[in-house]
Amino acid sequence: MYYVMACSGPVPIAAMDQAPRLPGGPWFTGARIDIQVPQPLQYTLSSTYRGTPKAFYGPGVPLIRNDLVGALREAGVDNFELFDAVLKDPVTGQERHDYKAFNVLGLVAAADMDKSQRAPINLESEMIDVFFDSLVIDASKTQGLLMFRLAQSVNAIIVHERVKQAVEKQGVPGMVFYKPEDWSG
Repeated sequence: MYYVMACSGPVPIAAMDQAPRLPGGPWFTGARIDIQVPQPLQYTLSSTYRGTPKAFYGPGVPLIRNDLVGALREAGVDNFELFDAVLKDPVTGQERHDYKAFNVLGLVAAADMDKSQRAPINLESEMIDVFFDSLVIDASKTQGLLMFRLAQSVNAIIVHERVKQAVEKQGVPGMVFYKPEDWSG
């Protein structure tokens, strides 16, 4: 069984005022980063933000918190790259060093396009930016990967049930796992 992994909850995902923009960085292609990545990457939280940042941020250069990295590794996931990152609170000046920039290695066309339900948006697209109302994963096309980006909709990170269980066991807050048929995006 596969799930779409996301981060949700009371903390808005747009809690960043600044995030790095790197030229040519293939953060959503499933390929290795082949550019020189500055270390650490600098992020600035929103000045109106209070609380604990999410465990995973998707836009721009994706971020992942160390406890989520640990859960992925515990589950046996090894197809990702990590780069040092710093999150700065512009109000307090406090810096967080418990995040990494995160690149998923693996772009897999595992959606069963005949059985999935597409949203009435961008209907001519077949890859990268397909919008689904309900997704069906063809397990025979997953290449046995425990985690990958969905080639038809690269914003979707697909994980095996073993990964879901490891993240839940670790108690990483805010992580949500949608059954593919319940996911829209």
